[in-house]
Amino acid sequence: MQFKLSLVAASLIATLTLTGCNDDSSSTTTQPEIEKPSPETGTPTPDNSAITIKAIDGYLANAEICIDRNNNNACDTDEKLTVKTDKNGEAKISKADAKFNIIVSAKASVTSDSDKSGKLGNDFQYIVSASDNAENKTISVTPFTTMAHTKNITLEALASELNLPLNTIAGDYVAQKENDENAQKVHAIARSITTTLPTTIAAINADKLVKTTADISKILDDKINNKEDLNNINIEFDEKGQAVSKEIYTTASYFAVDEEMWAVSLNKAYATEEGIDYAKVISANTLEMTRYNTGKTSTGEFTINGDAIVSDGEADTFIYMTHDVSLAVPQNDGDLILWSKKDLRDKEAVYAETFANKTFFYIADDSTSHNPDPMMAKMHFNADKVTIEEADESMELSWAIQGENLFIDFPEGDNDMNFKIIAKDRNLLITEDSTVKNMFGMFVANEALAKDLLTKWKASSN
Repeated sequence: MQFKLSLVAASLIATLTLTGCNDDSSSTTTQPEIEKPSPETGTPTPDNSAITIKAIDGYLANAEICIDRNNNNACDTDEKLTVKTDKNGEAKISKADAKFNIIVSAKASVTSDSDKSGKLGNDFQYIVSASDNAENKTISVTPFTTMAHTKNITLEALASELNLPLNTIAGDYVAQKENDENAQKVHAIARSITTTLPTTIAAINADKLVKTTADISKILDDKINNKEDLNNINIEFDEKGQAVSKEIYTTASYFAVDEEMWAVSLNKAYATEEGIDYAKVISANTLEMTRYNTGKTSTGEFTINGDAIVSDGEADTFIYMTHDVSLAVPQNDGDLILWSKKDLRDKEAVYAETFANKTFFYIADDSTSHNPDPMMAKMHFNADKVTIEEADESMELSWAIQGENLFIDFPEGDNDMNFKIIAKDRNLLITEDSTVKNMFGMFVANEALAKDLLTKWKASSN
């Protein structure tokens, strides 16, 4: 889609038939044991002095590791190791490297978190101070070690300030949950903190982060008093800075008995034909789906295989999953399917703060057939102007929130952009054109995630 010709971004809906899938969501890097030459033979033998690091929010798989040898709190190119964390968040490093600060970098569309299915939608970094590494055989790198490092205090001091047990925040609180009643809360704090982190260590405001952590802790205390299960809760902050409690999911829990959801394709041709579907898991491995535009209801059997839901031998793979916005790719079907735990017929509240002074990558399907032609444009919003870049074209236009819609004013002869938001989370906003039926699109906050979604959508039609 060329914006100079027309800005009706043909975004769009699809068939909800559960079809084909395969992606790399289950792949993790197996960590080899560090070896060193035998002094007698020169033959590599296991290095028993190797140190295991463990990256924990949930366990972060396929995260990068840097040894901060120059102590600048940054992952410089020559400090990045080739080894990455495995599915347990673990990687082995040399004892010599363990004497420096250790940085773990989680990457959108690459790193996964054991707490939920799909890949992460944002970049962030954890760090652990060199002084904490001395003689440990396993070093945890977590939001808590990150707070302690950036605030330049010990973990003991941080534990005291947050009124949390030291042995829990300093250890593997994910594994401790079975035997430690404090670990469930600490784990919920950790994954909630992570949603507030900037992309780099250097950008962290330590005092603000500790205060936010204390606020999250109080919210979770209320949930504990109400006897809520913290294992599936994430505390996030919306564009107004208000705390919002959201459930997190693995694919298995997303499709557990009695779970409800709504789904629609982002391909216009499929969207026009099929409309929005309401689905409910009516019994173990049985999904009932009702198509709103026809009222027709059908049931089907399914199984879960990692990040995929499989039916009739074919599967849709979830590449991203949150409460409000989940995206699944059917293999060889030219489709990208939006799933949500909210009714997609109801639009979301949108504020100036949703867009102002932010950069998004807008993706939509520019085709009018079942074969997708997804496009991407970069949009940078300031207070009242938006700069749109697509390919080699660039233009600056006026924008505003009109009612609860995003309005972008295009020159006479082109279609204005008048979008409502039907689903959103902190990484993605799903749009529907208010003037053209079944035209959907998405604003993606992270460029790497946007490019990955574009690539997977295009690959699904090959």
